[in-house]
Amino acid sequence: MVEHPYENYHLKVQPALLSKAEELSLLGLGAVTEDDIWNYLVQKKWKRIKPEMHLHQLVSDILSISGSQFMTFVTVEAFKGPNLLGKISEEEMKELLNS
Repeated sequence: MVEHPYENYHLKVQPALLSKAEELSLLGLGAVTEDDIWNYLVQKKWKRIKPEMHLHQLVSDILSISGSQFMTFVTVEAFKGPNLLGKISEEEMKELLNS
């Protein structure tokens, strides 16, 4: 997997990630980790890369995540789960259906 351009800021924004993870956990969203927040940002909020992104903008993006935004992302990602039938040949599919 290609490294995200903002990855070099990961350690610098760690305190903001921790704060947001604790906040979302306190709101009842379960055990949210810093990596969960980072993955949300990389896959959703920072999908389109801005060439001149500053540290304060990254921190603002982290602290502005709402519980509903995060839960919507987690729910959609759960539905996108692995395609368990994607690598089955036609012959194997017939065998499964006839069993």
